[in-house]
Amino acid sequence: MPPVAELDARVAKARKLMRDQGMDGLVVTDALNFGYYTGQTIPAWMSARPAVFILPQSGDPVVIDWSGPSMFARLYHKPSANVVKDRRIYPEIPRQTTTPVDWGIADILREKGLASGRVGIEIGYETRLNLAIEDFELLRQQTPGIRWVDSGPVTWGCRMIKSDWEIEQLKKACAIGAKAWGKLLGELKHGMTSADIQRRIVHYYLESGADMDSGPPTALGGTGPGGAFQQGDILYLDGGCRVSGYRMDFTRRAVFGQPSARQRAEHDGMWEILFKVMAFMKDGVATKDVFAYSQKLIGATAWTNYSSHPSLRIGHGIGLGNEPPYLNAYDKNILREGMSLTPEPKIEVKEGLLNPEEHVIVRSNGVETISNDLPWALFVVS
Repeated sequence: MPPVAELDARVAKARKLMRDQGMDGLVVTDALNFGYYTGQTIPAWMSARPAVFILPQSGDPVVIDWSGPSMFARLYHKPSANVVKDRRIYPEIPRQTTTPVDWGIADILREKGLASGRVGIEIGYETRLNLAIEDFELLRQQTPGIRWVDSGPVTWGCRMIKSDWEIEQLKKACAIGAKAWGKLLGELKHGMTSADIQRRIVHYYLESGADMDSGPPTALGGTGPGGAFQQGDILYLDGGCRVSGYRMDFTRRAVFGQPSARQRAEHDGMWEILFKVMAFMKDGVATKDVFAYSQKLIGATAWTNYSSHPSLRIGHGIGLGNEPPYLNAYDKNILREGMSLTPEPKIEVKEGLLNPEEHVIVRSNGVETISNDLPWALFVVS
């Protein structure tokens, strides 16, 4: 769980943004957003059990959650699952045998003086409502005086700029990922499969202190029987582990046998383009301009530019998940100090996708690369 001071700062920032947006209250149902404000992790299997964070413009916030976390904390003498003092619980589901379900949100909104006004909830771009549609429709019927608006400007206004604590978690994740991948690269042998590689990497993640739910990275490229890697194949590694919920994300490649001149030129040339893109990224630069610059660089080559179709994207924000801002042709954001991004211009090659990717933090004078513990050079498996 993040430090209490970190969580308090997030609530304070949310309230400032709420004032800027003219919101009287905020209702949070998305699992990642709920954890961001409360410190409580909601596993994927609990999607049918809503966890709700209600933040009025003034006064104490409230959490609505099922009884399990409080029960386990009490019976096993553990700290509370989250830092919110006012917790309202409901019993094991199903809460009732008919639908829609009243989760008690309307009652709390009235209690907090929010029976009328503008209240933000996840109903817009890049936000997800973790209530059944009919449950939300019931909530709207119960609160006729409320104008429900998209909470995205508050959510992303908070999450896009990472705190020092968040950046430290991202750096830890990158360090663990680099260590795990480096160990795996040193063990690669002809005949190994993607599944072999993924199992080893997950083991190395966990033994180095990554989150227990850190899944395997993407591992592609084996062309032999059963997906085994053989002479001339290139292993493509992408994605990574989590620390305190925060994700690392970069790519590395390994060739089985000595690389051809083409393989070497493609790999080194694309990383050179990536470094130029990273040098272009500074506080105050528009994300769409970063994309346009990358397309100019790739357009000067003879390579097939995957970034031009269908994605029109060469990178994204990274934190609790893949998130705004995006380095694409349409994004309207401006790079700001504290943003965490993964620039990755892409081309198509004989072996598949070649997208050199590094994990960077925007600073006042450029970007800080936090994924450089593992060399970017094409690794050769003899």
